[in-house]
Amino acid sequence: MKSEKGIKTNLFNLILVAFSLIFLVVYLYCVDGVHDIAVVMSKAHLGWLFIALGCVFVYWFLEACVLHMAIKPVHPSQRFTVTLRLAMIGQYFNCITPFASGGQPAQAYFLVKRGAPLGEAMTALLTKFIVYQLTMSVYFLTMLILRFSFFMNYPVVKDLMLAVLVGFVLHTVVTAMLIAVAFFKNGTIRTANILINILTKIRILKNPEAKRTFVNKELENFHDQFKFMSRHKMHLLKMGLLTAVQLTAYFLIGNMLFLSFRLGGANTLTLIASQAFVLMIAAFMPIPGAIGAAEGSFYVFFNLFFGSKTRLAVVLWRLITFYLPILIGLIVLMIEKRRSSNLPLEQTPVVDELSATGGEPIFDEKLF
Repeated sequence: MKSEKGIKTNLFNLILVAFSLIFLVVYLYCVDGVHDIAVVMSKAHLGWLFIALGCVFVYWFLEACVLHMAIKPVHPSQRFTVTLRLAMIGQYFNCITPFASGGQPAQAYFLVKRGAPLGEAMTALLTKFIVYQLTMSVYFLTMLILRFSFFMNYPVVKDLMLAVLVGFVLHTVVTAMLIAVAFFKNGTIRTANILINILTKIRILKNPEAKRTFVNKELENFHDQFKFMSRHKMHLLKMGLLTAVQLTAYFLIGNMLFLSFRLGGANTLTLIASQAFVLMIAAFMPIPGAIGAAEGSFYVFFNLFFGSKTRLAVVLWRLITFYLPILIGLIVLMIEKRRSSNLPLEQTPVVDELSATGGEPIFDEKLF
């Protein structure tokens, strides 16, 4: 029943995404017309458009690299080609679920399908997520310091900048909670048990003792492994630096569109900050892909620089950053489903519990 519910939810989200694409294209057609769009595109620099497309491929590749760096120490048999598929599956589910919340559960599912124990899979994914959140916090804080006063001079974006500040505070709180989960084992276990007791009392959870035993075991396993990972600070720092480059590649897409339209009057740092602020606003919208909020905030910020070409820029940006990963991710998902279903679990390479590796995960600098 849960499986059928999940399928129906994903199908509804895909229909919503398809509807948003149709609406976006129809709106552009009705407002600008085919002739005006054709004129703009005929004068656009195609080289910069291809570079914009290349930026999103770089973003995906670096996503896979960082994910592989998180998985490999706890699951040494992992192959990079599999991680690359997992990265695209994560992109797909992030795009079609609220708060981009579906990517990691889907990745954990396919990791376990290929033989990785759940504890190791969750350790790798949560480690990667914590590094990503911390890097994002530093990146956004830097952009706020460098460009907050600039955007506050424009009344049209003033209200959005306040939304950016709220988003940054929420993001920082979530990051702090994740760090607490990673480093404070006893407090985390006590909190988990309190939640289990509450859910049991309000009759949402059945068989609490079994759930408590399972959760405690997995948290113990996770903390033991994350403690090991945290001792390799240079490895985590490399993951953070790669994540910063990955984010920069994503934030440069708007800049490439700006250059493709042969516009002037804005520098790269300002355009990167605009893209970062759009992402911060969209990250906390409880709609798959932040539909509406992402397009609207992009339009308001980039209208300062694109002028009459902003609507076309919005469509191109969403095609590259949202609809393209859905299309490619869906294809990769079908491939991975077929391949993982043909691999019986008993035949997949497995790193069992920590005892199989001498009490802690295997760490190897040669991750590829």
